[in-house]
Amino acid sequence: MYSVILPMLAALLLSPVNAAGVKGSAFGFAQGTTGGGNAKLQTPSSLEELKNWISDDVPRVILIDREWDFTGTEGKTTGKCCSQKTTTECPGGSSKGQAWIQDKCDDGSWVSCTYDNAAKNPLSVGSNKSIVGVGNKGVLKGKGLRVMGGHNNVIIQNIHITDLNPQYVWGGDALTLDGTDNVWIDHNKFSLIGRQMIVSGWNKGGHVTISNNEFDGITEWSAGCNGKHYWSLLLLGLEDWYTFSGNWLHDLSGRAPHMGTDYTKSKIYFHGVNNYFQNIDGHAFDVDTNTWLLLEGNYLDNVKTPMTDPSLKKGAQLYATHTVNSAGACLSPLEYICEWNREGGSTGTWPDRTDQSVLNAFSSLKAHLIGHTGVADVPNNVKAHAGVGKL
Repeated sequence: MYSVILPMLAALLLSPVNAAGVKGSAFGFAQGTTGGGNAKLQTPSSLEELKNWISDDVPRVILIDREWDFTGTEGKTTGKCCSQKTTTECPGGSSKGQAWIQDKCDDGSWVSCTYDNAAKNPLSVGSNKSIVGVGNKGVLKGKGLRVMGGHNNVIIQNIHITDLNPQYVWGGDALTLDGTDNVWIDHNKFSLIGRQMIVSGWNKGGHVTISNNEFDGITEWSAGCNGKHYWSLLLLGLEDWYTFSGNWLHDLSGRAPHMGTDYTKSKIYFHGVNNYFQNIDGHAFDVDTNTWLLLEGNYLDNVKTPMTDPSLKKGAQLYATHTVNSAGACLSPLEYICEWNREGGSTGTWPDRTDQSVLNAFSSLKAHLIGHTGVADVPNNVKAHAGVGKL
């Protein structure tokens, strides 16, 4: 019998605790991820020690018990950035825009800019690492994390990554997955990021669970000129499986998330369950070809465009439950009844798509599908448990 659990509490309820220093166990597609395992808990005493521990090949459980501030540690660059009328000058907008750190400016004009170098050079994470915040104290300021080059088995939990050149597009990514596998991203917060909060490269992201995180888009600088961050999640790895559960995405304006690409032979399987999308002044889902999305129990509250129109024309496969019939149709292939998605506030029209190919694809992945709560409880549950200091 398929057991129904609270996805946003799964990290607390599943037992035993199999990774010292980490609360709970990885579930969904990242099930079996142990990070540093039972390695002794270590608290770095300097930025250099933190960088070395994160990147070396020794299994570690690294405790982040303070704000580690990387701003200014690698100098600053003063040069020219591209100013575009629609994303930088923001005529009639409600916030400042974002200039672009790039080599060409064919559709804009050059302006002087100064940005911090550390934010554009993320910390490389080695295999078998648990990076865990203590209480609500764990902050990485001015530098993100990158798992790539075959490194795998990584847990990132209870960390606030913030202040990566937020006034500039290409100012820095908070978390990058590129040629990896078995990554659990849990109970973190992302805010004031120059570009993507989570991004995958062209290589495999692998088996990933993104759970109980807060994606906070409130900003003074916005490519949408509306005080809401546009560059949220860009998931386009070569072969990826995502569990996306219990996350709070708020005050964003786009790519929340974007997944898939036709530039490679990318294949992405995405189970989105019990997430709370709030005040998205733009689009939430933007989906390209060769993607299979199973969406259930998600609450969209004041989301202007739940899914972009091109998403429905590029070959993406979508199963989003909205009726008794579509919920019940999950029973045979998945062995449980799917939960409805719900719209609230001034949310736009959600596409009526229930592609059987999605259920067929996920029927062979049942061992990695997680349970759900009733969608009516999602806003309160997610806000109570998503983000740092809520383990």
